Amino acid sequence: MRSLKLLTFMLVFALSACATAGSPDTIENSYGNTLVATLASGAQARYYFNPDGTYSVVLPSGVVVSGVFEVDGDQICRTPAGGTRACAHYVDGKSVGDTWTQTASDGSTYSVTLRAGREP
Repeated sequence: MRSLKLLTFMLVFALSACATAGSPDTIENSYGNTLVATLASGAQARYYFNPDGTYSVVLPSGVVVSGVFEVDGDQICRTPAGGTRACAHYVDGKSVGDTWTQTASDGSTYSVTLRAGREP
């Protein structure tokens, strides 16, 4: 469960990466594509967002978690099925092919890539 919370936190911050006004909408650009969060250990989680407000994530263990998300102004909120809603600041600006580094709450860094298509 700790890894799920960490990966949820990582994604929220991945989606709040630096952006500029008028730049692409990260969440819309993720529809039909794969957002990959890679930890320093090399473990990866793959996130799939859908226009209907649902998402799923394949954790490094292979476990799939699904839920709903909402972007409201400068907030993105995710609620995994049976889990607790978590919100964070959301800023758009990432497109397919972009890779960036994020910092987790514990100070560790990880890489985030928005890849074309739905990867298994």
